[in-house]
Amino acid sequence: MDDTKKGSRKSGRVLLWSVAAIAVIAAAGVVGGKVMLEKTVTTSLENGGAQADSVKVDFMGRVHMREVSVPLENGSTVHIASLEARPEFLFLSGMIDASDITFDTDRTHIKVPSLQVENAGLNRAFLAAATGENDLTPAERLQHLSAGRIAVSNVEAVETLAGSEQKTTYTDVVLNDVVDGIVGNYSISGVETQMTLALQDAEAGQDTSGAATVSLENIEGQNIDGPFLLRVYTEAKPEGDENTPHQVYGPMSAKNFVMETDKARVSYDVLRSDGFSMRLADQPVIDTITALQDATAEDVLPEEEKQRLGLQVLSLADVVAKGDIQISGIGLTTDEEPDMTFAIDGLAVSLNDMVVDLSLDGLAVHAGEDSVTLKQASWTDLSLKPTFDGIREFVEAGDDDALPETAFLPDFGTFRMTDYAIDVKPIEGDEVGFDVDEPINIAMKDFTLALKAPFNNIPTDIHMSLEDLTYGLADNADDPVFETIRQLGYETVTVSENIQIHWDRENEQLVVEDITLSGQDMGSVSLSGLIGGFNEAFFSGDMMAVQSAALGLSAHEVALKVKNDGLFARGLKFYAEQNDMSEAQAKLAISMLPSIATQTFGGDDPAIQTVVDALSAFVADPNTLEIAITAKPEQGIGMPAFMEASMDPTSLLKQVDITATAE
Repeated sequence: MDDTKKGSRKSGRVLLWSVAAIAVIAAAGVVGGKVMLEKTVTTSLENGGAQADSVKVDFMGRVHMREVSVPLENGSTVHIASLEARPEFLFLSGMIDASDITFDTDRTHIKVPSLQVENAGLNRAFLAAATGENDLTPAERLQHLSAGRIAVSNVEAVETLAGSEQKTTYTDVVLNDVVDGIVGNYSISGVETQMTLALQDAEAGQDTSGAATVSLENIEGQNIDGPFLLRVYTEAKPEGDENTPHQVYGPMSAKNFVMETDKARVSYDVLRSDGFSMRLADQPVIDTITALQDATAEDVLPEEEKQRLGLQVLSLADVVAKGDIQISGIGLTTDEEPDMTFAIDGLAVSLNDMVVDLSLDGLAVHAGEDSVTLKQASWTDLSLKPTFDGIREFVEAGDDDALPETAFLPDFGTFRMTDYAIDVKPIEGDEVGFDVDEPINIAMKDFTLALKAPFNNIPTDIHMSLEDLTYGLADNADDPVFETIRQLGYETVTVSENIQIHWDRENEQLVVEDITLSGQDMGSVSLSGLIGGFNEAFFSGDMMAVQSAALGLSAHEVALKVKNDGLFARGLKFYAEQNDMSEAQAKLAISMLPSIATQTFGGDDPAIQTVVDALSAFVADPNTLEIAITAKPEQGIGMPAFMEASMDPTSLLKQVDITATAE
């Protein structure tokens, strides 16, 4: 029988073996006789390799055993100091009452002071499954477990990992309505874990370790599919099977999470989930975990073994098919920054076949008068599948140069932030605040970045928008750019930006729908256009191919739109002051620039004259200026024409139509 049938290293077998001898009463009860039952139980224990110091049966059908030891196939042992049980018999329901249960393996020690099972389904079917009478997998055996209520007052588990102990204590564990191994609902009043964390000492520049305690209260949930969860751990994905995901955890909630170290404390108020669905991996999860533990113990692994183990670990990425977590009331405090507060109102993560959605609400970080705040951030439709596919292909190839870097790019999706603000200053003396070299005073209303429709993992549809990004200029007097803007009369600058570009694969064109930069009380500049010859080579990830393809690009059209909303008047005044002239004189000097440029680009050419007239009208009454240039050849204007134009700019005029207007 293979490992799946043997059930080695299977936690489900612990309970089954513990009550196996008890269930035999269901078969022996009809024969009758207290003595007969005692002999039957004793024989069943011996046949299963178990031992008990005493076995007694009372006239109510209850079996009493003391000091029961049950060996398991992997060398571990279950020990029960006292066990009382009764099978289903006539009008009596099954029950189990056990105390001082211990379970030991090489790495784990579990202790359960008491266990009570009400309405236990101790019958012939359960007996056959528990004793191995039927050729069943561990999951199929667990399907024979049913009980109205299972209550455990306390569970203490100590696990040794990498030479360090991790101790976890569960308090008041209750499972209700267990039918065919599926738990209807459950509750745990508290969980506490004591562990050792690997830490980085930045000042000393070395790795250290530190103790940490994690606790969680009031855990409640529904619908744990024990048999399928056991299949995930003990069985591999069948060949040719559709491997349909199953919900293994239903809705759940928990409260008052706290993680403490000697220097920091992280907490949250409530955790919720709508449930998790899982599918089988290429190899049983327990085998992968064991292989990782064994690999950690070895200094050097053969290259083939590394590759095999790497692929085995990667297969775990497909196990969780769907799930979500929502956390509210997150807080962080540290001894190193006692005056700093860090809080998040809500954080949510969801996963659907490796497509991740993230959201954050209400970030606030304060230290003295310094602050960083964010109303909301989200990242939707982030697909990690291309990344894992690329890593898997890379591991299978075993060649560092086998794949381009683009093979590991995820499908980005859409990232968005709203109402972001940062206001920090360098610390002086004993002031409290963030340790920065320069003051930063920025606020942003909205930022969106969407990278979609990937081709060879490279996005072909790009949209980036930035709305109302505000800079405070007063604290940046040493910056020459900010100082120039201040001289124009601005104490703050609020800018917005929009970029929207997509690739038309069928026509091999890059469509620049919009590139706009605008400023409050300044105006805006917008650009759009169409570039031909933009083929698949630009998405190959091969820089040589990209450089070669760039020679085949052609310009088809470009449009420019300028709107003035105050910047021109401020600039004119600044120009006049810098050149010691009146604003009227400055305006006259600027109005002559288009005519001077005409002499360079074509003299009396009608197209150039159209542009000059529009520019002159805009300078005289600056409002809106629009210029559009369209290539006359259907194939656009290629690189040779631009190279010729570098020597003779007027050569392009014969190949384009130009329109220009000013309002």
